[in-house]
Amino acid sequence: MTLQRKLEPEVMDSAEDASEYNEMDHSEVNQVFVDELLAFLGTNEAFKAKLDDDEGELVGVLDVGTGTAMIPALLCDQHAAFKVMAIDMAISMLELGSYNVHASLRGDRIELVQADAKDLEYESEMFDIVMSNGIVHHIHDPKQCIAEMIRVVQPGGAIFVRDLMRPESMETLESIVKAYAGDATEYYQQLFRQSLHAALTLDEMRQLVGDCGWNPDGVQATSDRHWTWAAFG
Repeated sequence: MTLQRKLEPEVMDSAEDASEYNEMDHSEVNQVFVDELLAFLGTNEAFKAKLDDDEGELVGVLDVGTGTAMIPALLCDQHAAFKVMAIDMAISMLELGSYNVHASLRGDRIELVQADAKDLEYESEMFDIVMSNGIVHHIHDPKQCIAEMIRVVQPGGAIFVRDLMRPESMETLESIVKAYAGDATEYYQQLFRQSLHAALTLDEMRQLVGDCGWNPDGVQATSDRHWTWAAFG
C-alpha cells in the first residue's frame, strides 16, 4: 500500500526549530540548488542576457519559504544580478535569517518579510523569478501555494521549486532518514522523518501543476528524495 500523506504544522516557528534548522549543515544542498537554478536560467536566452549584462536592471526574485535565508544569501553572493524578496511565516526563522543576510554582506539586495505563501500580498506578474526550496510539504493545501507562485511570476519568467518527495513505504522512508540524517540529532531525524511523510509524490506534484494550467512535465525527480519543478512562463 502506498504511503499516505501525513500533514505536519505549516509553520515551524519555535526558537528550537529555527535554531536546529539553522545549525544544520545545508551548505551542499543549498549550493546544488543555486548551481542548478543558474544552469536552468542559462538555458533561456532572455535570462542569459540579463545575467550577462553587468549594467542592467537587477533581476527580481521571490524566495517562498526562505527559512533562515541561506539560499538568498548564497545566490546574491554568487551573482550580482539578483535582488531577492525572501518570505516566510515563521518569525523565529526570519530573525535568524537576518543574521545570515548581514553576515553575507548582501543585505542591500535581500529583504526579509513575514508573508503567507498561500496568500501573497504582491501584485500579479511582479517577479522575474519565483524560487522555493522545501516549502510545499509544509502546506496543507499546496495548490494554493502553487497558484500564488504562478500568479506573481512575470510572463516569460522562471519558476524553480524543489521539495522532498514522499517515499512509497515506511521502509524506504526510514532508509532515507538513515542515509541522510543518520549522524544528526534525534530531534532533527524526527523533523526529517515528518517532512518526508508530509511531502508530495512526484505524481501528486505533477497533478497540481497541470491543474494550475502549466506543463506537468516540468516536474521531475531530481534525487532519491526530491522533485524539482523548473519552468519558464
